[in-house]
Parts: sequence; C-alpha cells; structure tokens
Amino acid sequence: MPSILENKFSNLKTLLLYGIVSFFLFFEMAVQVSPSVMATQLMQDLNIGAFGLGLMSGVYFYSYTAMQIPSGVLFDKYNPRIIITLAILICTLGTLLFSFANGIFMGSIARLLMGTGSAFAFVAVLVVTADLFKAKYFAMMTGITQMLAAFGAMAGQMPISFLVNMVGWRHTLWILVAIGLMLTMIVWKLLKYEKQSHIEHTVNTNMNIKANLIKIISDRQTWYIALYACLLWAPMSSFASLWGVPFLVSADHLGQTAAAFLCSFMWLGLALASPLLGMLSTAMNKRVTPLTISALIGAVSFGLILESHFSFVMLGALLFLAGAACSGQALSFTLVKENNASSVKATAIAFNNMAVVISGAVFQPVIGRLIESSNAGSSMMDNPTHFKQGLMLVLGAYVIAFLIAACFIKEPAR
Repeated sequence: MPSILENKFSNLKTLLLYGIVSFFLFFEMAVQVSPSVMATQLMQDLNIGAFGLGLMSGVYFYSYTAMQIPSGVLFDKYNPRIIITLAILICTLGTLLFSFANGIFMGSIARLLMGTGSAFAFVAVLVVTADLFKAKYFAMMTGITQMLAAFGAMAGQMPISFLVNMVGWRHTLWILVAIGLMLTMIVWKLLKYEKQSHIEHTVNTNMNIKANLIKIISDRQTWYIALYACLLWAPMSSFASLWGVPFLVSADHLGQTAAAFLCSFMWLGLALASPLLGMLSTAMNKRVTPLTISALIGAVSFGLILESHFSFVMLGALLFLAGAACSGQALSFTLVKENNASSVKATAIAFNNMAVVISGAVFQPVIGRLIESSNAGSSMMDNPTHFKQGLMLVLGAYVIAFLIAACFIKEPAR
C-alpha cells in the first residue's frame, strides 16, 4: 500500500511540475500574440505604419531566435529551475517596459526583452517532459505542450481584446506583468525534482559544446525538419499572431473583437490537433505521413480563406483547419529528438525551435512591407487586396512545407 500511495503522489507531483512549467509557455504565447489585438491602437499611439508595426512586433523573434541555441546548451548543463525563473522574470520586465513605450524604438527594445525571456519557454517544457516522463509518451506530451501553447495564444487574443477595449492596451499589459511576477515566484518555490525518465539527461560541465553543435547541424535531416517546422509555423506567427485580425476586419468587414474571435479558431485547431496528431503518429509508428497530410490540409484551407468569401461559421471552420494543419510543427520536435543523441536533446530541440521562431522574425515585417508597398497611399483597411498580396507568402509556406515532407524528410530509425 505505501508503494501505491508513493506512486500516486509521484505521478501527481510530475503532473503538477509539468503544469507549472507549461503555464510559462501559456503566458509567453499570450504575450507574443498580444500586438495582434492592439494593432490599431499601437499604430495610432506610437505613430507607426504597417511596416513599423510588423518590424516592432517581429523583433520579438530576433532575440527569441538568437537565444534558442544558448537556451538548449544552458538546459543541457544547469538546473532548469534557475534558468526558467530568470527567463520568466526577463519576459515580465520586457512586458512592463512595453507598457510604457512611446515610440517604435522603446517598443522594439521591450519586444527584444520579451523575446529573450520567452525563448526558454517551449524548450523548458520539453526538457522537463523528457526528465519526468517515459520516452514512449514524448510524442503525445509534445502535442499536449503545443495544445497548451495554442491556448495561451488564444488567451492573447479574445480575452486580451476585451481587456484592451475595456481598460486600454497599457493597463492590459500591467495585468500581464502581475501574472508574470506571480509565476516567477511559483516556479522558484516549487520546481524541484529528481529525474525519473529513462532518457538520460547529461549534465557535463566539460562537454564539448562546439562538437555537439557540429554533430547536430551536420545532419541533413535535421535541416529538412527545421525548414518544415519554420514554414508550417509561419501561418501562426504571421497571420494568427499579427495580420489575421486586420485582414478579417478589411476583407470580411468584421469588428475587431469578432475578427479576434475568428483568429482564435486557428489556435483552437492547433490546440486540439497537436496531441491527436502525436497520438496518431505513435499509433501508426510513422512521422512523415502525418507531416505531409498536415501541410496539404493547410494549403487548401488557407487558399480558400484568401480567395473566397464565406459565412462567419464557414470562415471559422476554415481557420480551424488552417490552424490544425500547423500541428505538424509540434510533431517535428519528436523527429528531431529521435534523430539526435539524448545527451544533446535540449540543444537539438532548441535548434528546431530556433527555426520555428525565425518564421515570425521574417514573415511579420516582410508581409507588412508587401501590404504597405501595395497600398499606393490609401488606407490598408480600404482594400483587402493589399492584404492578400502579402499573405500569399503564408500560402506559399504551406505548399513548400508539403513538398519538403513529401520529398525530403525520412522516417527515423527506431
């Protein structure tokens, strides 16, 4: 009886610790996409145009991308509790600074800080998952992790949209700051555990970091998987996170709250499909087929969103499918883990996550520039064609991801 009770207590503690770290990811995603529902107010208050907004929002991904490899190396060497606590604090301080922004320069510095702290969130959850869960559950838990991230992004749209309308964007950010400070204290107090996983988590202060990085990046499959993940995340990082709301306002003549509600369907689709795709992949014992089908569904559904007018319900369904299709990005982390040694799993995961977040750094400002350059001096809200020209890049990302999965990615040896 004591052993049964100990096992139950151990399982509950494992889930609690996973939940605590996952809430950091939830918080980070809400912070990441919050500019999408503040777009109009930010452009007015900070006196910036579409390109300026895309650039300011996108710099978040510059620091996020730059910190991916360092975050993996740090997690491979040091106690996750210390790293995660500091990361949440940096993200929170960046959010506080953004709330006081009076122009694009200060706003960009704040977004850089937010991206620096947030860079650790996704890798943190996967590292803790690898430490606490058996290897056979990793694909499913990665899907669940992506689901939680998607719910965080949804929290960064509908609820934050209501708050912005009620109290303004600056006071809304102050509420996020309070949540971040509470989370910082909770992680510092509670995130203590002994590794239970059958996956070896090597902590070797004398490890050859350069040799490990060369080992990871010299694998051609790692690059194919990373490029696939980057392209399949582009719809979420550029459309769902920033340009989706203003596009729907312009193309479908919706209010900002209604447009945010519809955009949240992409995150809902991603949330529900990610664990299901992980479980399906495990049941099929295949990775490549689900990746290929995901990208194909995304290309078809997003193409219809851009080129046709639909009812509110049908548009929601298509956005749901477009978001669900991006769940292939979550499965890519399982492929990366299976292609690399356990001693460098955090660094390998971080490399793949770096490729993912590059999509936001590239696609957000480039789409903004394309929209702005096609306006010819008119308001971008007056003609949805301006948006469509920029958002064709997103459709192209789905198509190329499909081709990469179908033609270049191979099943890992298991």
